Amino acid sequence: MSETWKKWEGQVVDHKYQLLKHVGSTDHSVVFLGEFRDPEPRQVAVKFISADFSGREQQLAAWSAAAQLNHPNLLRIYGGGVCKIEDMELMYVAMEYAEENLAQVLPHRALMAEETSEMLNSVVDVLVYLHGRDLVHGHIRPSNVLAMGELLKLSSDTIYPAGEVREMRRERSPYDAPELPDSPSTPAADVWSLGVTLVEAFTQQPAVLPFNEQADPIIPPIIREPFLEITRNTLRRRPRLRWNSADIAEKLNPTAAAAKAVAVGAGATNAIGAVASASAGAMPMPASVVAAPVVTAVDVSLSQEPAVPMAKLPPEPAMRPAMPRPPMREEGVERRETVVLPNYVIPVFTGALVVIALILLPFALRHRASPQASSVVPSGSPNVPKAPASEADSSAANVAPAAHLPPVKSVPPPSAPTAARPQPAAPNPVASPLANSKSSAGIRPTDASAAVGKGEVLDQVAPAASAKALATISGTVRVGVKVHVDSAGEVSDATLENGGPSRYFSDLSLKAARQWVFTPPEVNGRTVASDWVIQFHFTKAGPQISSQQVSP
Repeated sequence: MSETWKKWEGQVVDHKYQLLKHVGSTDHSVVFLGEFRDPEPRQVAVKFISADFSGREQQLAAWSAAAQLNHPNLLRIYGGGVCKIEDMELMYVAMEYAEENLAQVLPHRALMAEETSEMLNSVVDVLVYLHGRDLVHGHIRPSNVLAMGELLKLSSDTIYPAGEVREMRRERSPYDAPELPDSPSTPAADVWSLGVTLVEAFTQQPAVLPFNEQADPIIPPIIREPFLEITRNTLRRRPRLRWNSADIAEKLNPTAAAAKAVAVGAGATNAIGAVASASAGAMPMPASVVAAPVVTAVDVSLSQEPAVPMAKLPPEPAMRPAMPRPPMREEGVERRETVVLPNYVIPVFTGALVVIALILLPFALRHRASPQASSVVPSGSPNVPKAPASEADSSAANVAPAAHLPPVKSVPPPSAPTAARPQPAAPNPVASPLANSKSSAGIRPTDASAAVGKGEVLDQVAPAASAKALATISGTVRVGVKVHVDSAGEVSDATLENGGPSRYFSDLSLKAARQWVFTPPEVNGRTVASDWVIQFHFTKAGPQISSQQVSP
């Protein structure tokens, strides 16, 4: 059939959409990359299905309704209808064109936790939007989670009203809920499909039902929280036991859920007050007044009054316990007066002690450190190099300057004596004789950043992509390469971390990454091996490159 689809390239559908290239097909549909004017030329995905089935008018109505939806993570529908190509009566829908989808990524690698969270948040946000309007998506799976620039979007051509019984014009798959197609599609069926997709994002394999018809799918142990709990509660065989999309959203964003609970609680308090007023004989309030609007934390303006510490607030007389009555004084017994200090005496006295301690502590430490410094190396000893003035200087004196790296600046502690320091840029620095002695075993650099240095990129090589290949790109092709750099700064190994959809651009990225040169990082004065991740983003204008050191 691929040769048949190739013949359609160049045709114009419904006097609007010119078919440019065959993108893919299934057993019931075919998709083309097309173009139309809106009024400027715009790329579009045109999907065709057979018009020979009973639900034809129902499907056209669903596409028309989906075209009215407006959500940033939902593909936009430009139009749809019925057409004829080579004596074949077809139904078509034209949508935004996305350059890649999740099904193209998962065969090469699983998603990282951050990527999974981004994907899940985008899809769940769409489901909350659809389910709140009594709509279902009907076909959540990796191939329908698409990337457009920096946005993740969900396909929109399968959306229809919840509760409708639809003919399944394709083979069943693990993404279809167990109750389908015998029961109408519901939001719970979308939640099941999302759970299967979530398992596949981590394991590269969709979750499957066990042979026991009463058991839920087994969740792989590789999945961690919060995704583990979400997966367990979406892949319930019984629909009524599954979480809904709002439950998943609350699990992913507990802060937003807490704000919503506060807002709902405020609304409930207003309603209770209205009921209490009515029961006391007051005139019933109109429904528009009783039903208070939901107020979120963002809608509440901040107070302009300065905050007052709780300790300075005047005590509330109603909450003060009753004072005990004084005992009656016996005859012949003298009464002793009790001295009561004012409240401010103890804080003032404590503050004075703290100030005195802060003043005297530096003098005590300096007096204690001075004999130790003089006992290490006498300043007047012949043929013995003078020790560095501080611990940081001691570590710097034992490190020869590394090629391509600026000297590490060390800052002495305030209490260190002002001894002359060796210059880091000296060609032949003199090593301290105490560097390997037992008396210096306890000496360590005081600043961790002075012991571990970051590497740098000395020379980066861009992939040599041809202009003809770049012209075929729609959007951005992303390739990630992880390289291992030896202690000399040369790349010893390079592997694909994210191959992207194109083998051509992946091979170019690997070849270029192997030619990079780095300044190796230093650990305790020695150059060490390191690992880097290089990101190549190809567009029509050429590659854009970024890099990041991941270890040490």
